[in-house]
Amino acid sequence: MNALETPVPAATDVKIRPVTTIVVGPASTSLPLSQIKTPTPFPAAHAGGTVNMQNAESGVTLRVGERFLLDLGEHGWKIRVADESIVHAIEAATIPAGSQGYFEAFKAGKTKLFATSDPPCRQATPPCMQPTLMLEIPITVLP
Repeated sequence: MNALETPVPAATDVKIRPVTTIVVGPASTSLPLSQIKTPTPFPAAHAGGTVNMQNAESGVTLRVGERFLLDLGEHGWKIRVADESIVHAIEAATIPAGSQGYFEAFKAGKTKLFATSDPPCRQATPPCMQPTLMLEIPITVLP
């Protein structure tokens, strides 16, 4: 060995571990949420019917000119219809206490009615942490 060469350490035992691939995914017993969810026992609301908390998710099916009553209870609901040219709220002489009013179908199509409600304790000081209630009600209007 000359002066410019550096000594190389003796070979040591080098242990090489095999590469392992781990696949992370759903368990074999997992189901899509739509299959896990218990179907509602209430049928969809129809003309002249009432949409309430029990049947709201099932949706509403109407024909042009038909109406339904939205009765979600007294929770200070804020109501919005995605396409008011298909369905919108109408004025009525009497509206049952606690209901949000009557809605009428004006043209064929599909839309959604959105309802949100904050619990009264949200206005307190300090406000409570209860969640906002939210409903999305599908509406189908047939010709």
